[in-house]
Amino acid sequence: MTDRSSSPSAVSSAPDLTGMKIAHRGMLDDTRRFAEIVSRIAAGEPCGPRRRKAIVDYLRQLCVSIHHHHTIEDEVVWPILTASAGAAVDVHDLEDDHAQLDAVLATLDAHTAAFARAAADGTGAATDLAATLDQAHQLLSEHIADEEEVVFPIVDRYVSVADWDRVEKAARRGSNMRFEAPRVLRHADERELAKMKHEAGPLVRALLSLLARSFDKREAVIAGPSR
Repeated sequence: MTDRSSSPSAVSSAPDLTGMKIAHRGMLDDTRRFAEIVSRIAAGEPCGPRRRKAIVDYLRQLCVSIHHHHTIEDEVVWPILTASAGAAVDVHDLEDDHAQLDAVLATLDAHTAAFARAAADGTGAATDLAATLDQAHQLLSEHIADEEEVVFPIVDRYVSVADWDRVEKAARRGSNMRFEAPRVLRHADERELAKMKHEAGPLVRALLSLLARSFDKREAVIAGPSR
């Protein structure tokens, strides 16, 4: 177990947690804003077939994304924390949170499917879906706050850059980058965005620009005619 806290080079040798921070922002923003969008639909806001399909497609990908994030934490992050920090970290409560969140994600997936199948107005299915999105948002808010308070200082203090690179690589494997990359751009702050653009080559920047345009078009459909 190596403690970097007293080392003068601790800052430069600490893992970069930017990716996880952005992922957390994306989960919180998406569950919050879709709860609001679907609540408006439940209250009677028009939602034609194209808009409904865009909402359903996004929510299905969001459920997969959140589940993937938690799987990486369970299978990669927690073992690295335990090996690096030993008794200094206890992730049992965070593991319990994941079990609770998995159950909510299963309900969210079921209510998304019901919303997709619902009749033209779909108000009942929209009401159920909005309530589940709100529940997911509340649970994620509490879990992420606890995780960032407990895990981030431990990573900064004990985890090596090489071990954290394993986390980043595992997170990228199995991810749908057509879905994830535009969300990263959406939720990065100005400093983070400038750093990512600087590090990306011209081909990557061009690809990200194309994905962002497609993402923005879908966002306009999801927002609805009155937005």
